[in-house]
Amino acid sequence: MKEMLPQIRADPDFFAKRNFDLKDRGGSPVDPATVDWSSISARNFPFTLVERSGPNNSLGRVKFMFPNEYAVYLHDTTSKPLFDKAARAFSHGCIRVEDPFGLAGLLLGPDGRTDERIREVLNTGKTTTVFLPRPLPILILYWTAEVDPEGLVNFYPDIYARDQAIADGLDAAFRLELPAR
Repeated sequence: MKEMLPQIRADPDFFAKRNFDLKDRGGSPVDPATVDWSSISARNFPFTLVERSGPNNSLGRVKFMFPNEYAVYLHDTTSKPLFDKAARAFSHGCIRVEDPFGLAGLLLGPDGRTDERIREVLNTGKTTTVFLPRPLPILILYWTAEVDPEGLVNFYPDIYARDQAIADGLDAAFRLELPAR
């Protein structure tokens, strides 16, 4: 919200131009023109911004939900050039998928759904939810170092500040805890 609030204050047509709806905490629509934006801060922001679905939605046309305590999901994107950048933290915690239709085909393929059928559903313009017939494990890895094919070690910024906890754990005295029998 911090990065959007200055844009909202500066442009009365922000919501129309950016394809957003404004809702109160109960989910009811709010007319942005009725809000005194000078009294609103990121800390006291009493609204929810909802980006409308469609081909220009920043989440793209496909979203993959899976149970997790952080409300993280995989999604398509309208910003495909971001995949060419070395830095990848552009998505506010969710994960952009470079080939979402390929992933959808892999996930749905065993049920006889084809790429053509997936595109047919997308072309209706209606939000459609498809549940998988059985759970699929999802493993998300967070790496701040890797070895490339030439054997060179590459280090990346620790944007989620997790490396220190790992270093602390490695520095701690070894303890072996066996389960009771």
